[in-house]
Amino acid sequence: ANILGACGKSYPVSGSFSRSAVNLQAGAVTGMSSVFTSLMVVIVLLFFTPLLYHLPQAVLAAVIMMAVIGLINTSGFIHAWKAQWYDGAISILSFICTLAFAPHLDKGIMVGVALSLGVFLYKSMRPRVAALSLNENRELCNATAFGLRECKYIAVVRFDGPLFFANASFLEDQITERMMQNRKLRHILLVSNGINDMDASGEEALSLIVDRVRSNGLDISMSGVNESVINVLKRTYLLEKIGTDHIYPTLEQAIESIYKPAHKGASEDCCPLATVCPNQQGRK
Repeated sequence: ANILGACGKSYPVSGSFSRSAVNLQAGAVTGMSSVFTSLMVVIVLLFFTPLLYHLPQAVLAAVIMMAVIGLINTSGFIHAWKAQWYDGAISILSFICTLAFAPHLDKGIMVGVALSLGVFLYKSMRPRVAALSLNENRELCNATAFGLRECKYIAVVRFDGPLFFANASFLEDQITERMMQNRKLRHILLVSNGINDMDASGEEALSLIVDRVRSNGLDISMSGVNESVINVLKRTYLLEKIGTDHIYPTLEQAIESIYKPAHKGASEDCCPLATVCPNQQGRK
């Protein structure tokens, strides 16, 4: 078919999946293997058909099954699970659905696409929001994940993802929750290195957050804001509302600037933003 089709500029057709599997198991390395396979099929059909007439179909099925089984890459499932458990789960479910819908393999593939899209949308709607504190290596990291204490007066909140209509309310809820949980809070520092984009809904949500924080007697600053987000803040005049003196290029500069004003008149025996403190379990 490919030889005749090439004369008419047709799209090349491929062999069946099972035949390709047998070819691979036989050690084929070039496209010439298909040519020799085709010649052998023609010869067998012309001269050896009577010899194969009484051969049970189960024998042919066994040949194909043995070849296809070798193509099942279990290490791929394990690797995907180690990378992210949901990737491993999606790959396993897609494999099962492909077998269930056989010979309609496209339906199994569509199930995998739908599951991947669902995970992507969920992660976009609920990106990771982490409170930061110093660890034993004097690095600011996720306080909840490492069981570290948080500063009573400064909430260092890192938002990992673009701020847009799907997750804008989620950031509002996270900031409000921290304000409600810690009545001693005086300053919120929004670490914005992960915010690589912002739409109109995200800008509006950020403006509401600024109003809500300051109406409760607290202050708010941002650090690590990239150029595209800064441009959005400038065009919408939100930068003026926040204040250019509340925008810091790095997290370290932001903490150094707001630390003393936020701790003025306060007593904190060990601030996890200034020194390494015992964690929540009382261990170093």
